[in-house]
Amino acid sequence: MNITNEKVTAYINGLYQPLNPFLESLRQEAENNAIPIILRETETLLLTLLEIKNPLRILEIGTAVGYSALCFAISKPSSYITTLELQERLVKTAAVNFEKAGVKDRIQIIQGEALDTLLKLEDNLKAGKLDSFDFVFIDGAKGHYLEMWDHCIKLCKPGAVIVSDNILFKAMTASDLYLDHRRNKTIVNRMRGYLRYITSLPGVVSTVLPVGDGVAISVIGEM
Repeated sequence: MNITNEKVTAYINGLYQPLNPFLESLRQEAENNAIPIILRETETLLLTLLEIKNPLRILEIGTAVGYSALCFAISKPSSYITTLELQERLVKTAAVNFEKAGVKDRIQIIQGEALDTLLKLEDNLKAGKLDSFDFVFIDGAKGHYLEMWDHCIKLCKPGAVIVSDNILFKAMTASDLYLDHRRNKTIVNRMRGYLRYITSLPGVVSTVLPVGDGVAISVIGEM
């Protein structure tokens, strides 16, 4: 379900402008085949945040077919993106898309469980083999956002921005009235706990917005 008025969402989407023809075609293909990528209004918000922050190093959790990583790379030609994906099939698809778009030299895609990979990135940072990140996009397994956050914040510079997608989870996070399956209750409870945590954490300023499927934007201060 839409988490905002459908007419309002339709109007906002009517203002959407794709970054370039390749991304326009990739979005159309993904939408036609029910492949999950960032929603149009979420994309617009992310691109606006990138213009404000102008990050050099971006970390993404959840590559899928590589659409959002491509948005980052194309909109910020001086940025370097590290993106994490579990499924080998999607890693291969994303790699092809990165090559077609001409940005494969600026996107590192790592296959594996996100939490395991994040731990390895922490080790590399401590060993001086990795620079810290100034922008993070969390779009992985919804029941594990808090664990991802705990790793990501250790990988961030002060002043970094962390964006968490799908945090309203088709409005289920806001109310049990929208719960579609009992099995989603655990995910919903974890997401509520995650949002309580990041909105009350000292040294972090967070806001929750009803954009797309819900977006949380956090700015990291001195921890």
